[in-house]
Amino acid sequence: MRVSTTINESELPERFRQLFKIASREAWHHRAQYFIARERENAFLKGYFDERYSIERSLARALEYRQLWGRFPPVRGSQNSRFFELYSFVHILSSIYDRLSPKGQSRVRGYLRDGLKSDTGLTPFAHELAVAVHLWTAGFDLEFMDTEGRARFDILARKGGLDLEVDCKTASADVGRQIHRRRVLELFNRIHPALDRYLEKGGGRTVDIVLPGALHAAETYMNAVSNAASDAIARDKSLSISDVTEVSLGSFELDDEPALIAGRPTRQDLESVAERQLGRANAHVVCVGRTGHGAVVAAVSSQRCDRVVDGIYRLLKESAQGGQFGGTNPALLATRLLDLTMAQLRELASQGPGSFGAISNRLFARDCRAHLFGVAFVSPADVLTESMGVAGVEFSDRGLALLFRREGHPLTQDPRLVLFQHR
Repeated sequence: MRVSTTINESELPERFRQLFKIASREAWHHRAQYFIARERENAFLKGYFDERYSIERSLARALEYRQLWGRFPPVRGSQNSRFFELYSFVHILSSIYDRLSPKGQSRVRGYLRDGLKSDTGLTPFAHELAVAVHLWTAGFDLEFMDTEGRARFDILARKGGLDLEVDCKTASADVGRQIHRRRVLELFNRIHPALDRYLEKGGGRTVDIVLPGALHAAETYMNAVSNAASDAIARDKSLSISDVTEVSLGSFELDDEPALIAGRPTRQDLESVAERQLGRANAHVVCVGRTGHGAVVAAVSSQRCDRVVDGIYRLLKESAQGGQFGGTNPALLATRLLDLTMAQLRELASQGPGSFGAISNRLFARDCRAHLFGVAFVSPADVLTESMGVAGVEFSDRGLALLFRREGHPLTQDPRLVLFQHR
């Protein structure tokens, strides 16, 4: 199977009609309402939902835009490029659906039905389709093996007499971290009233919360940490509680942080502020502010080191085992990581003992995984290629990926396996 990876804006209405035949518009609407209800309970979940459930969130906004303006939102410009991942998902899904067997179509309907009801969401299935785009762009013909119930790996890619088995893995990098993102957002919600009170003092202010170890989910510990932070703010004085937390209050000149003055800083902006003002490179950060008045930046970190590499390795090891693949063809593990801060992503993309390369080398080290040709770390597209087609504006991009090849694999230098940017 091979389909076009180029999206034409004029085809979007028909593509969405096809999507709603696979998963009803009502199911998407219910999902959107669920997120809205959760945001009312915790406003800090908005950014998390936008990142973790990007397909669902973008679809709701695209439909709202179309109802208001009579057309789907464009993808040109930094504010609208997020719609490209949605459009790519809808385009590829509607292109392959009719080419699947009845069993395959039934399983795809199940993927969407379950994804629109679960915490897992649609990201794993969207990741599989994104990997397919990479492979089509590299000239492969594809069969969706797991979807058709024919194998445990996801995609069989064929080119020039070569069969490549591909398994697509979506993994949360929270495994191995002292502080899980969803949990820290709950903590931020608990201290939100105190942060609002601190904001009334005006100017730039910081709340630096340092834990001795992990942020446990136990109610007693969450209450102890949130009470300590709230008490420190109420007293306007730093405090330390043994085995619970250290809370340090500080101030900074707002003029030194233009992203906060402009309002609506991104997650990356806040991480940069925490690194500059607090020296916390991997902290979880939120900001409450009022234009022309002030901003409070709150960060949570741990004294104990994260073991992100070990956590990711454990998650990927099972997928790399021989039982997942046939064992005779070269195999590729294509991974998308979730819940990483930008600082952690930059660190993992670099060389060194805590990098993507180190994870890959550990996977390659065992003879029982000799079939593993490579490990790719894939991210959604953020730069688009635009052209004018016969029927209108067209967009295409296969996202970003780093491919690490196994040294000594007989096909390491095979020109048919030029798949991604590789290290």
